[in-house]
Amino acid sequence: MALLEAVGLGPVEEEAYLSLLRTPARSRVELAERLGIGSEEAAGALALLEERGLVRRDAGRGLRVVPPDVSLGALLLRHQTRLQRAQGAVARIVEEYRNRAVLHDSEAVVEVVNGREEVAARFLEVQSWAVKEVCSLVTGPVLAVSSEDNHVAAEAMAAGIPYRVVYDRALVEDGERPVRLETWRGMGEQIRICDGIPMKLTVVDDRVAFLPTVTDPVEEPSAIIVRESGLFDALVWVFETVWRSAVPYPAAGGEGEGPDEDERRLLSLMLAGGTDASMAKQLGVSERTVQRRVGGLADLVGARTRLQLVWRATKRGWL
Repeated sequence: MALLEAVGLGPVEEEAYLSLLRTPARSRVELAERLGIGSEEAAGALALLEERGLVRRDAGRGLRVVPPDVSLGALLLRHQTRLQRAQGAVARIVEEYRNRAVLHDSEAVVEVVNGREEVAARFLEVQSWAVKEVCSLVTGPVLAVSSEDNHVAAEAMAAGIPYRVVYDRALVEDGERPVRLETWRGMGEQIRICDGIPMKLTVVDDRVAFLPTVTDPVEEPSAIIVRESGLFDALVWVFETVWRSAVPYPAAGGEGEGPDEDERRLLSLMLAGGTDASMAKQLGVSERTVQRRVGGLADLVGARTRLQLVWRATKRGWL
């Protein structure tokens, strides 16, 4: 993307402008030679720069740029004004379309997607629409896109789009391919853990949801894309209900002396019902280390059992 493309300049116009910014030219021919382009191409670039008020011809002094703080500032302001008007027009068009679709076209509310490749492609596409937030319920088995293949999520979080994700405890404890919570947490996911999540679900920006309808990995995957409607509102309610009841990972910090971050992750996994083996895999330590840390936390709060430990950690605001 050209540096000044946002204000309507192409690569040739930008190169000509920056060249004149550094050193004025006596004529169009001199500028063309400097840039290594044809005379007609240079003439076209200069015409656009003059039209935008960025370059002027001074008698006896040749081609010079107008001071950038004046010319570019005014140009950018005009461009922003046009963009805001366009955004307003698009918003009105989209709103009218949605209103008519909800009233008259059921296919505009619910779209059915069939086949492994199509389901995978549309799942990634729906996530790419996000500008505010993505919310997901994740349970097994993998139908079309594994977490490792979900490059759109990684790119979105890198761009600053929040992800709130609830993982089924069975995925966390999977003996062969457990979900790597630390990997996704490191990318920016807000993670919670819940037992018995009822469905796979992804909600994007409070306006569209993606919901698999065939959950048997042996069968050909199928899914529906749900846009704003009563059904969409119900799916949002399902996600928020599960989110509120799920266990944060890692546990939120409480006041006063308490566990460090590794111990908070351990407490979160304990509260979610994790075994020593599954917790060790998630934390990247041995089972003996897990047992030692649990014992240390129990001693810290004076608990004799793990149930007492979780209860007292909760009372202290560690969970």
